[in-house]
Amino acid sequence: MQIIPRTTSLHTGRLVLAPADPLQAVDQATIIAALHRLGLLGGQRSDAAASAFAAGPALGALIGFTGCAVQFGGEGRAAIDVGPWLRIPPPSEAPRLFWGRNTRPPRCPACGAPLRSWRERLPVAAAGDVAPASSAPASCDPTSCNAVQPLRCDACETTSPALRWRWGRHGGAARSTVSIEEVFPGEGTPLPALVKALDALGAGPWVFFYIQD
Repeated sequence: MQIIPRTTSLHTGRLVLAPADPLQAVDQATIIAALHRLGLLGGQRSDAAASAFAAGPALGALIGFTGCAVQFGGEGRAAIDVGPWLRIPPPSEAPRLFWGRNTRPPRCPACGAPLRSWRERLPVAAAGDVAPASSAPASCDPTSCNAVQPLRCDACETTSPALRWRWGRHGGAARSTVSIEEVFPGEGTPLPALVKALDALGAGPWVFFYIQD
């Protein structure tokens, strides 16, 4: 009889919202205040950093969920919150590239060809961020890759910054982010009221994508 070893549970996923222009940034306090007014943020989580919040009472009116039922948050401050929760870190000095196990080969901004060896070519940690000591430049941390450094297309030989490549809904580049945890890719979409509020923060229109660690 074959024995299958137990493994740790896989990360469900997160919905990441960010300015469409990855060079733009919004002050952390400005984002938090706006999302509190909307009702997207509940109480601060007691088990995490100051940038982590329970989901607020308006979560269901601001994010459209499909698939499995979602238990909405509130003002809970318990160490373990059920359902989605949010993280709003301070903006990074330089655009960071966000990727995960669900990320697909990005497409060249010039010719549209996919870069299948993208993982081996990931740039080094962004300015102001520190990659794990064990990481080599070719396998930088999924939240600290410098998105300004170039990637070269195998098809047309055009070299473009990583942030200009087309990552679809499976990755992206940003300085400011709003992350909603415990959202499976494709099963949570920002609704117009949230999109309008984010677009009004002064960094232009916002986009969204999904990451699975």
